[in-house]
Amino acid sequence: MKHALLSAATALALLPAAQAADTLLPEMTIEASRLDKASSTLTQSASVVEAEEIARGGYTDVTEILRSLAGIEFKQVGGPGQYNYLKMRGFGAGHVLVVVDGVTLNQAGSGDVGNLLSQLDPASISRIEVLRGPQAVLYGANATAGVISITTKRGGAPRLSVGAEAGSLGWQKLKASWQHAVELGPGQLRTSVHASRVDSDGVHKYEGFKDETFQFAADYSTEQIDAGISLWHTDSRFDYAHLTEVTRSARPSYWGGQLPDPNAYNATRTAVLQAYVEHHLSTTLSHRLAAGQTLSQRKSRDLDDGLLGYITAPWDNFTVNWMDYYNQGDAVPIHDSGSPLTAHNKDRSTQFDYSLRYAADGLKALAGAERYESSTRQWGRWGTLKGEADRGSFYVNGEYAVGDSGLTLAAGLRHDDYDVWGDKTTGSLGASYRLGSLTLFANHGTSYRAPTLQQLFNPNYGSVTLKPESGRTTEIGVRQHLANTGLNWEATLWHAQVSDVVIYDSSIANPNNPYGYGQYANADKQRTRGIEFSLAWALDDAWTVKGNYTYTDSHTRKVGADDERTVQIARHKANLGLFYVKGPFSASAHAYYTDKRLDWTGRDWIDDYVRVDVAARYAVSKDVSLYARVENVFDADAPEGLGYKQPGTYGIVGVEYRFF
Repeated sequence: MKHALLSAATALALLPAAQAADTLLPEMTIEASRLDKASSTLTQSASVVEAEEIARGGYTDVTEILRSLAGIEFKQVGGPGQYNYLKMRGFGAGHVLVVVDGVTLNQAGSGDVGNLLSQLDPASISRIEVLRGPQAVLYGANATAGVISITTKRGGAPRLSVGAEAGSLGWQKLKASWQHAVELGPGQLRTSVHASRVDSDGVHKYEGFKDETFQFAADYSTEQIDAGISLWHTDSRFDYAHLTEVTRSARPSYWGGQLPDPNAYNATRTAVLQAYVEHHLSTTLSHRLAAGQTLSQRKSRDLDDGLLGYITAPWDNFTVNWMDYYNQGDAVPIHDSGSPLTAHNKDRSTQFDYSLRYAADGLKALAGAERYESSTRQWGRWGTLKGEADRGSFYVNGEYAVGDSGLTLAAGLRHDDYDVWGDKTTGSLGASYRLGSLTLFANHGTSYRAPTLQQLFNPNYGSVTLKPESGRTTEIGVRQHLANTGLNWEATLWHAQVSDVVIYDSSIANPNNPYGYGQYANADKQRTRGIEFSLAWALDDAWTVKGNYTYTDSHTRKVGADDERTVQIARHKANLGLFYVKGPFSASAHAYYTDKRLDWTGRDWIDDYVRVDVAARYAVSKDVSLYARVENVFDADAPEGLGYKQPGTYGIVGVEYRFF
């Protein structure tokens, strides 16, 4: 550990500048607040990453952008596009809402976005906003930990560019983008088109990742009317290695390893369509109608290829099938566990939202109604399932600046009515108080996670009597902008509790289950608390230091048991980066640290690590730019899940040609 920290410190001293850590500016507009709130008056914590920062970092996936922000961590296993598990403020992915162009992306069947964040094309994104803490009054279910809002490319100054990348593990990428704006009648029409194709190998034989992304947007604006439409579509596939896991009561209690599998893959097609029209009734009052739809089709196949290879028994009486036992050092045959059947899933959601917005005299207010319809289907290897759930919602939200006192009050209330399990009312209260360059803020909000359609309607162990998981979060913080020193910093303390956590209870008698027992039920409780600290320090007009630190204490209380530390959550996480931007050249060095984590067994530990990444970009001319990115420069052992092989040092180089 000491050697890793020394290597990280040396890298930061020798290399010019870092990746996108938290973007902290004295004043930003937070669009995902739906009231275009100023960052200085927010009663919760937020971060923004702009397209320019994404381009300078040379990122190959969105996971690495988000990883550099406070409060967010991942379990990402294997090479590009493989399995990806999001964590935020000690909660899993089901408590983090992801929206693309304002449309909810979380899948109705599972409640999360699956592996999509490791498969998104960063070059198709114009802005990422992260709102931390409960956002139920704005977005409804599944936002206890926060919201990740992604805005795809939008039209602007005329630009046409093409690019290509090559790198480790056979990484190949081609991309093309078009942005344009033209005066049309009384207004302006802005259009954007982006397309890309990725092809990469993995860390094992037969592993690989392919992705095709297409994005289109058109927006038309006049003094009174704003209207637009956007489409984002991705077609991804990754071939994966066979994972064998063995647990026992003695320590170490876990062993895991992978062997190449020639016929195992996951394929996903996801589309997001959005349209909106906003009418400005006056300088202070407007109303907006928005419609959105998501469609996700997933296919998984793992043929039975028989004997895949051999592993070495790590201890005496080692078994993988509870029939054959081996002594330490013996060669153990590993056979495929595949099937001729393909597993299929299809999730669809449609949402309509009407809102009325007012902004004048220190008051910003929003009121609206929403209709959300979702469905899921499953067939093939894992059985048949069909479920639907519809929701009607009413909400109000606003903030009021009390004269010149520096005090801003915020409040929100929302009522969601589901046709399956009932209704839920959530609310929030907050305040911020500005004292010179210093702002104090506090917020209390309630939230919930809706039962997934899998949990409700699975024919073997689903239960339509499930209740939502109910949450409440209190947070206090302080932020400061020192204009004369170029320093911005923010610190937030939070405490969150969730009750009625849905678990799979194997003790429940259930005649629908082939084993006679086992069903989803509300049982556990979860508590997370911690501190987030972020800073950005502009040393001069070229050099900037950015960093953050997160302490997370997350525990789960099972029925009849004491609190237990939540698995796969690090207590300590930190980022430190140095950025350099001067004329046509930018460069970065970034150290990422994550503390040890309990594996899913709750008994074995995943080691802590420090990883150092570097990136650089140079505009050779007004038309040609070259860029490069290297992750894990010192080839540190950076485990994110026991049993999985990681890529080690990984890099790409790219070139972009701009026609105009």
